[in-house]
Amino acid sequence: MKKLNAILFFALFLTTTAFGQISGDVVKDNRKITTELPYVIEGHITGKITIQISVDALGDISSSKVLDDKSTIKSTPAKIKALNHVSKFKFEPGTWFPKFHQGEIVITMVRPN
Repeated sequence: MKKLNAILFFALFLTTTAFGQISGDVVKDNRKITTELPYVIEGHITGKITIQISVDALGDISSSKVLDDKSTIKSTPAKIKALNHVSKFKFEPGTWFPKFHQGEIVITMVRPN
């Protein structure tokens, strides 16, 4: 029963906080994300990594860059892991969006127990 409660809590927590994890023009222009990937990943360190993204007309992330001044993690392997995770995100395609739509994604990295 405790596992079920924990899973339910995290499912509700992640769906309500997901909207706060993405910001920028992609949110202002109401571009929907089509993948359901978590914003919390496991790593060797705990903290937050903010990544600037550029989304092309097909909805793929065409470039990404870690914003060190908005991140609490300085570890290069952790940044690489977060960048690889963010590269899997997909947004809705559309020619009415800017050619390279800008935004930011905040990834929370947690150290497993």
